[in-house]
Amino acid sequence: MATQNLAGLDALLKNVYRGPWVELLNQETYIVDQLEKTNARELGTFSGRQLIFPVHTGRNRGRGGTTDGGALAVAGTQSTLDGIVTMKYFNQAIELTDQVIRQSKDDEGSFVRALTFEQDLAAADLRKDIGRVAYGTGDGLLGSCTTTQGAVNTFAVDSGQYIAVGDPVDILVRSTGATGTGAVGRTVTAVSYTGTAASATQTNANVTISGGTISVDNTYGVYISGDRANESDGLRNILATGRTLHQINSSTNSIWDSNVLDLGQANPNEDRLMYLAQVIRQRSGKTIDVFLGSLGTQRRMANTYASQKRWNDDHATQLNGGYNAIMVSAGGKAVPFVADVDCPAGQIMALNKSAFAWAQLMPPDWLEAPDNKGSILHLKDGSTAGSKVLVWQAWMIWYVTLVTIAPHQSGRIINVNDDIPVTRV
Repeated sequence: MATQNLAGLDALLKNVYRGPWVELLNQETYIVDQLEKTNARELGTFSGRQLIFPVHTGRNRGRGGTTDGGALAVAGTQSTLDGIVTMKYFNQAIELTDQVIRQSKDDEGSFVRALTFEQDLAAADLRKDIGRVAYGTGDGLLGSCTTTQGAVNTFAVDSGQYIAVGDPVDILVRSTGATGTGAVGRTVTAVSYTGTAASATQTNANVTISGGTISVDNTYGVYISGDRANESDGLRNILATGRTLHQINSSTNSIWDSNVLDLGQANPNEDRLMYLAQVIRQRSGKTIDVFLGSLGTQRRMANTYASQKRWNDDHATQLNGGYNAIMVSAGGKAVPFVADVDCPAGQIMALNKSAFAWAQLMPPDWLEAPDNKGSILHLKDGSTAGSKVLVWQAWMIWYVTLVTIAPHQSGRIINVNDDIPVTRV
């Protein structure tokens, strides 16, 4: 007697698909979303070579007491400077064959339209990367090499948080951008964390790259290929001291310094956050809107409430967009402490959002053909001059830079105990 089995019936069985597709990547972009809603001093969309805004930096000091018939004060003047912002240019590229576009145009042929799929997720990927840039150091640095290592493909960096497998990277001398004994146009093949949570090494990692070996020391850094000096200012250099921001040097204009509190590798607590908020208020007369930290710093903050038997539903809130916050007393009002997955590990940002703006030439959009007829797809050039291949290319662009009109209205806490970062995807 013959027995029918799966192998014999294979041609009659169906494959059952459920679509359209499953999203496995974290697409949160809290910092981009929040600062998009602000427009300090109407600095939003503009055109021209540079954006310049006046900054009031000093009082008229021409005052004093006098006696009957005595001398009057010598006149002083108000002090002002120009904040000068240059535009930065970000883009995200897609490329599809003509055949894959045409053969995925209907439900019978595919679960998703390939072109729509690539376009929608390119937009999401661009926003996600701008979230990294928004927390950056203003020069595109992803991580600094920490030790001298010769003829290697794997090398140590102080932070692997913003380096992902598959990233195209350059390893360059940080101060000059020179290649030296580093490399350009390599691909990250592995990132492994080597440090200990809640310590000064919590973000340390080893990075492995493709291609031949390189030699590095602590003067080298890792950058997305082509990004060194081409990224917008980010919160780590905006919320700093003794630096040049928007072409104003705070080393000689201290009013342009932000506020930095060093916890010396300790857990966050309400007193330290309140102290930073009060310093900001004393210097600027403004109060902050939000504390931003990693999931690990938010959890450690919540644990201080638990130890004081204060952690309950009255101390938590749900913000628009699905973000949870715990409330921190910050000098006169409760301020939400929000965990953002893109916030640098071991740091907490204290923001007055009204002092920020995304200054842009236009909102993010697809690059159109020069004839401005609405075409965003461009045939790819062939290997021979003047020839084309059946491949369509498109680029989403965002000409934008992060601007603050008053860095002293916000601040940052550094060297906070945190978790080892989760590998970025």
